[in-house]
Amino acid sequence: MLLISGCMDLNTLKNKLSTSREELEVGLTILETHGYIEKTSFGEACRTCTLYSECRSRNPQLYKITEKGMKQVKRETEKTDNK
Repeated sequence: MLLISGCMDLNTLKNKLSTSREELEVGLTILETHGYIEKTSFGEACRTCTLYSECRSRNPQLYKITEKGMKQVKRETEKTDNK
């Protein structure tokens, strides 16, 4: 599951989702516009990540799932579990 996969760059994510980078960027924009994700910066949790020093030097755009996004993930997971 992508939520527990840890940090990944856009190229890795696009490959996992079998999509183009452009489609991924559009999808992220839509999710952000609707409040499911939000842009964020490096935080304390990043310091324990094994990719911290490499990631920090590249200064990537980071996103986090919002409370609204987590509620939607939970609803979707429950739907899948009930099938």
